[in-house]
Amino acid sequence: MDAETITPVTTSTVQVPIDGLLESRTTPPSVRRGEAVKLGIDEAGRGPVLGAMTFGTCYWSIADDDAIEASQKEIDDSKQLTDEKRSKLFDRIAADERMGWAVEVVSAARISAEMLQVKPTSLNAISFDATCRLIQRVLDRGADVVEASVAAFVDTVGDPDSYSERLTRAFDGKIKFTVAKKADALYKCTGAASICAKVCRDLSIARWTYDEPGVDDLDFGSGYPSDPACVAWLARNVHGVFGYPNFCRFSWAPAKARLRDTDTQPDDLKAQFGAVVKVDFDAKDEDDAAANSMKITDWATVSKKKQTGPAKKKRKRAHFYRSLESLTELAEVC
Repeated sequence: MDAETITPVTTSTVQVPIDGLLESRTTPPSVRRGEAVKLGIDEAGRGPVLGAMTFGTCYWSIADDDAIEASQKEIDDSKQLTDEKRSKLFDRIAADERMGWAVEVVSAARISAEMLQVKPTSLNAISFDATCRLIQRVLDRGADVVEASVAAFVDTVGDPDSYSERLTRAFDGKIKFTVAKKADALYKCTGAASICAKVCRDLSIARWTYDEPGVDDLDFGSGYPSDPACVAWLARNVHGVFGYPNFCRFSWAPAKARLRDTDTQPDDLKAQFGAVVKVDFDAKDEDDAAANSMKITDWATVSKKKQTGPAKKKRKRAHFYRSLESLTELAEVC
């Protein structure tokens, strides 16, 4: 069957990856015809200590804009909608062949790894990179986001003007960005992106299964640090060696605090999990890295530190190369 005519996914059938990209199976006909396209970008799950962050985009032809605005009036900021309403709207977006969408899932494990590495990547930088990847993915599918006067509508991370400038530079000034606070409530395409991101995050949480043997505690509430159910989950599931399952963002302050405060747990949990031990790994020594990257010509030069007696006349590099021969077989060295 032609990939462009496959029946769109629905909330009940969409396969949300633990980490990675999912997108509409169809490319809107208007995009394939090369018409100018507008797109929106938004994210979901920035605050929780548990589960992935998701970044969504939704796009369509500017020529179809009025018709889509009329037929998709109920699209709004996903945070203002009930779960049931969001799910129904996601199904409508996925079924509308005029609309394309994509969601990148950034797992809690990836967030932890990037934010806790020797040279940490901030959450804002993770968000920026995910946004750029989504825009590039839309471009790779043939969307013309360049011709429109204002083509990309993005919910801001930090200062809108600074974020707009960064995005503009990232795409060499070829895309006109509108970056605003609450963009998901102001622009229909960003509201649609917000719904895609939020529905996919919720599905990721609802369908979660642990990789860690013996861990099956799904009573974590919303995953927000202020949720008593989440606080209780953090207390129950800390491990003396591994800390938490990959479902948890180790880089979040509540998780760090719980790892430091295992002595305050009830005795039965202490006996089960022991005490978490902090281990600091040194960064790779720069001298070691330099030693491993020495060139063959470095071995032909005497170190100034080890040199004794009168300074020797510096030998020209050409003399060294004249004493080399090209060998075609290893046996010739013997």
